[in-house]
Amino acid sequence: MSHFFLAKKRKIGQDEDMELLDQLEKRISALLDKLEALTAENVALKERLRQETDAVKHENETLKKALERERTLTAEALARIESVVARIKERADQE
Repeated sequence: MSHFFLAKKRKIGQDEDMELLDQLEKRISALLDKLEALTAENVALKERLRQETDAVKHENETLKKALERERTLTAEALARIESVVARIKERADQE
């Protein structure tokens, strides 16, 4: 092959290499952009999850306290009813 054809072939190869390098750079840049966006989304989702978890914890605590109050009131009411029943029985036994 003549020197001219070798130089032209080498030039074409270099152009193709540069085109491939450009494509690679663009793909890497796009992937890095996507990674950055996904990282930001992940941070936002973690914060949302933390907030929702805190809200659920607070609601659970409120419900636990309300349930405990209900149990206490139920126990007090049951004790009062038993006291009334005991007095009725005592009265009935006296007659």
